[in-house]
Amino acid sequence: MGRARVRVWTLQAPEVVAALRSRGRYRASWDRVVVNWRPAYRAMVAQMERSGIACGDDPPVWCWPGRALRRRRVRMTADLLLGDDQWAHGVCLLRLTVPPSAALATSYARWNDYLGETMAMLAAAGRSEGPAFGPEEAAMDWRGVPVDEWDATQIVLPELRREWLVGVRHYPPGADAAARIAADPALRSTSCWTP
Repeated sequence: MGRARVRVWTLQAPEVVAALRSRGRYRASWDRVVVNWRPAYRAMVAQMERSGIACGDDPPVWCWPGRALRRRRVRMTADLLLGDDQWAHGVCLLRLTVPPSAALATSYARWNDYLGETMAMLAAAGRSEGPAFGPEEAAMDWRGVPVDEWDATQIVLPELRREWLVGVRHYPPGADAAARIAADPALRSTSCWTP
């Protein structure tokens, strides 16, 4: 008997949900990855490949473990990760069950340290883009063990699949983001949500 599936959740744009419904799967695109984050993302893809997770040429999809039942935790994560432009465009909360063979768990704190280190290395080299740095240049601890009580485990997947989907719902911005969107005519004109 195979290992139990992993429960994860992710916050995505409505277009991701549309792709899942129409094509049955969604793969992220490099043009959606901040340019100076790409070397770190390429290192994550390389680690996924070493772990037997085939990503092809695509960046990973970020998820968080669990069922998204801890509302405060989901809200804090959403507010930390999403900008007002993303909130104005629309955000969906997707809950999934995925096979363990498709999921790589890492420390969110270690990942952010690594991301900062690789961005600093790019800046020092006068570049904004490039391949993944080798482990001798920028070391990353790929274990999925949190650093401390404030750290969290993050899960990356090579794609999202319709058959993994447990539920989808619109996820509105918090009060502060909603107020900023309402006060900004440019954001308000792109908004697809109603307060």
